[in-house]
Formats: sequence, structure tokens, C-alpha cells
Amino acid sequence: MSQSDCISSRGVGFLPDVPKFFDVLNILWHPETNPEGTVNLGLAENLHVNPHALTYGDGFTGSKELKKAFCQFLNRYFEPRVPVIPSHSTITPGVGNAIECCAWSLFNSQDQVLIGRPYWTAFDYIFGIRAGVQVREVSFKGLDLFCLLAVDEYEKGYIAAKKEGKCVQAILLCYPHNPLGRCYSKQVLMAYMRLCGKWDLHLLVGEIYALSVFENAEMEDAVPFTSVLSLSAEGLMDPRKIHAQWGFSKDFGATGMRIGCLISQSNPVFLKSLESFSLFNFPSSLADNAAAALLMDEKFTDCYISLYRSRLEESYKYVTRFLKEHGIPYRKSNASLFLMVNLAAVAHVVSDDDILALLREEKLYVTSASGYKSETSGWFRLVIAHPQHVLDEGLKRMQRALS
Repeated sequence: MSQSDCISSRGVGFLPDVPKFFDVLNILWHPETNPEGTVNLGLAENLHVNPHALTYGDGFTGSKELKKAFCQFLNRYFEPRVPVIPSHSTITPGVGNAIECCAWSLFNSQDQVLIGRPYWTAFDYIFGIRAGVQVREVSFKGLDLFCLLAVDEYEKGYIAAKKEGKCVQAILLCYPHNPLGRCYSKQVLMAYMRLCGKWDLHLLVGEIYALSVFENAEMEDAVPFTSVLSLSAEGLMDPRKIHAQWGFSKDFGATGMRIGCLISQSNPVFLKSLESFSLFNFPSSLADNAAAALLMDEKFTDCYISLYRSRLEESYKYVTRFLKEHGIPYRKSNASLFLMVNLAAVAHVVSDDDILALLREEKLYVTSASGYKSETSGWFRLVIAHPQHVLDEGLKRMQRALS
């Protein structure tokens, strides 16, 4: 099998279009650190303040310093089976963009990606608006979507698509799960890898909430987070078809920083193809510098992650205590920033839209599970990662709206 078999014909077509000056940016002259490098007098750049940070830097797929920092960070917290090195990654302006990069280069227009319900419906736009890739929803009909039997539903979805003449190219897993706040076990992840191997599919794994996992005394069998990078593909699937994404938006609460990372450890042709259109989606070099400094500070990140997880745990306890006191059912979770609560069980109206309208009358915004293509109505996603005074006000308004 050739390397080009692991990206789309569209992606192969991008390869000759890599901007010609990228090799120059990779070996820029510096009087001390690289006196044999290339002097750049060809690009129109602002060189007056913080020169390197306000130029095209090291190219459009992330600075060398940030890629080095990402590697240090991922190797420390994600426990990859094969240590991540800079050539395994590309930096993007957010995780959504990293996933769209997969859509552009791994798939052709009208190809399909299998995604289980419920899911973050922005994936419809990320795949579809520009790249023209379609989301194909997988339903579970009451099954726990974190169990082994749920894997069979993906296979049924693939077979049904094939009968319809559709081209399914990948499975997307987003976990810890949004909106359910739980993790897939190592056994289940390996089952998905095996299924991808059986049908020669790509496996996209959005690990954007990887560090948002906390202790939950309510869950005796809580599943911890396992990165797909920590698992061996040997005997399961083509390693060139495993692609993980992580970024600052959720675990570091820095959505506005717009820094994400796409890791594909065995597919250099795929990563090379992304350079051709990186001109249109490269992150700010100022954000790049800030992110690198943050990730390289291991003392800070250790302290931050520990504090962050303890605060998530406390917020979970605080909110669930309120829910129990007011008889509002909820689904237990041990990851991410939110809880699924059944407001229909205590509301005096029936439809999700009516409940949302009541909440909006009290100037409270939450999202409904039906907005995440849930198979059951009445459930709502309640974000718990707020200071206590914000939670107090929000919960008070929720109770007032529903009483």
C-alpha cells in the first residue's frame, strides 16, 4: 500500500502546492544560533517590535518552539506509546480547525464520517461547510454508547451506507464525551480500532477534554481517560489512519487563544499536505509564543491541572447537591465541564423548546440534548465550571423558571 492510499486524492493534489518559502523559514539565519542559515529579504514583514513573533515565524504550521513544547506536554500527560516528536504534528488555530484539516486532506467531498449520538453538532459545520464532508449519525436505541455492543452500531452504520452507495471514510470519537462527560475504556477504544482496521477506516479522536477528568465518589466504576496515542495499533488497524487532536480551549479555559494540535504519528504525507493550505488557517504567532511558554513550564502545568481537577470535583458536588435537593435527575459523570440534567422531570411544560423558553424568560442560557441530536428528549447540558456565585445565580434562576 502506498503512502497516498492513506490520504484522499484531494489531499494528494495539495502536495505540490506547499509554499516555496517554507524551506527558507525552516533554516533562517541568526548570527549566533544559525550563522549558516538563509537570510530572508524576500518576505514583507514587520520587523520593528519583537521581530520573530510578528513575522511569519517558522512557517504556518506552528513554531519550532511550540511544537517542542507540545511534545513535552503530550509525552508527560498523555503517555503515548511512541513519544511524540515535532514531525508528528501540525499546529492549528483551535481543535475544530485541526478536525477540518482532516476533512480537507483525508477525505473527498461527499465522503462520510460516522459519529455517535448525541454529539457536538458543530461537527456538521466543521466537516461540511467548506470541505463538503458529510456526518453520518449512529444511533444506539437505548444502548450505553460507552459499551462494547455500541461498536456494533457503527459497523451497522457503515454497512448501511455502503448499501446506499455512500463512501464512509472514518469514525470520529470525541472524548471525554461532549455532552455526556464520560470516557471510553481502553477495551472499547481498541474495539473501535479493530473495526477501523476491518473496514480500512480512519479513526479521528478529539481529546479536547483529556485533562478535564476528576474524582467522583458517586461512581465506583468511573472510567479514567486513556489517550488513543497510548495504544498500539499492531494487529488492530493501519497506524497511518490514527489522528488525535488536542488544544487549549477546554482544559486550559483558553478558547480565545486559538491554539490546537493535530497529531498523526505515522502519516507524514498527510501532515505535508496540510502545509499547502496552512496559509489560510495558521495561528497567531503571539498566541503561539504564549502557548509555548505555558506548556514548557512543567511546575505551573502540574499545579494548574491539579487545582483545575479539584475545582471541577467541587463544582460537581456543589451542583449535584442542589439537584438532589430539588428532585432533578442527572447523569453521573467524571469528566468535562458539564452535567446532563433532566429538567423535563420537574417542568410543567413538555417540549424541550418550551423549557428553553422558560429559562430564557429568566435570562438563563443552557443547551438542550436535542440540540446535540440526542435520542431522548427532556435532557439539558448544564456547565458546572463556574465560580460558586455564578452557579448560585444560575441555579436560582433555573429553579424559579421551573417552579
